[in-house]
Amino acid sequence: MSEVSPQERIAQLERKLVSLEKIKNALMAQVERSTDSTGDSYSLFVHNLTLQHYVEMQTTELRESNQQLHKALSDLQSATDQIIQSEKLAALGSLVAGIAHEVNTPLGIGVTAASHLEESTAALTKAFESGAMRKSDFTAFLATCQEAVRIILTNLGRAANLIQSFKKIAVDQSSESWQTIALEGYLKDIIVSLTPRLKKTKIHVDIHCPSDLRIGTMPGALSQIVTNLVTNSLMHAFDPDEEGTIEITAKPKKGAVVLRYADNGKGIPRENLNKIFEPFFTTKRGQGGSGLGLHLTYNIVTRNLNGTITVNSTVGEGTSFTMTLPEGVKAAG
Repeated sequence: MSEVSPQERIAQLERKLVSLEKIKNALMAQVERSTDSTGDSYSLFVHNLTLQHYVEMQTTELRESNQQLHKALSDLQSATDQIIQSEKLAALGSLVAGIAHEVNTPLGIGVTAASHLEESTAALTKAFESGAMRKSDFTAFLATCQEAVRIILTNLGRAANLIQSFKKIAVDQSSESWQTIALEGYLKDIIVSLTPRLKKTKIHVDIHCPSDLRIGTMPGALSQIVTNLVTNSLMHAFDPDEEGTIEITAKPKKGAVVLRYADNGKGIPRENLNKIFEPFFTTKRGQGGSGLGLHLTYNIVTRNLNGTITVNSTVGEGTSFTMTLPEGVKAAG
């Protein structure tokens, strides 16, 4: 039998309070009517007062229980918010470490090319000063210059793109402001920021989104959603060195955007489908799985973005998550 949630328990208590209030009012009405009737009205009056006292005691107890449950629910929500914040900071820390490592490669190549150019310049200068420089030396130096400049510019461009994407995603993940963004470009920036993880795999990511689609949303929340889903796929859907595809599709739909994320990995067993959004549920306990990624995703979609999320999966055929995000609609509270 499934466990009753604190919210459902509170609703049950509130319904019981209303029922007891009705019983009390009915008893009081019966007492009032009995004073005008024949028979032992005093005895009936005492009996009804006893019942009224019992109802009032039960009502007091229920109200106290209701207050305790409300406090427990508030404490639970506070703890959940702290866990979610910790998970967001952990994800941001991982992003920083990955991007720092990734940027190091093009910068290292650029430094090597610049160093080679410096050595070639020094050699040509020495030959020129000694009067031993030949036309072939100068021609070779020009070729070296052209190649070195090409390598330096290419790798500085790679580093600049990585830093720009990282800067945009990192700043957004640390804030909760609403902005209007070009969705296709932003999704591409998110995938670029995940390059350190994706390049270690044989997983290809395809993005299908109208180039002119703009959405009012919380970019940081959207980044967290996509990051969590990609991380979940890399950890659960594919074996190491297995080839696979992740598709992210966005379409406008009557004041909302439908965002579909799908991988063609292992799929989720039917018995686990109803559990994947529960906190701390993971099939990779002790292997890096915290059980908070999809729970955090569910909370961001439903609470922060005021949307809905559903999951469909068939073992051996992959998994898809479909999110409907009201365009420009802020969540209550």
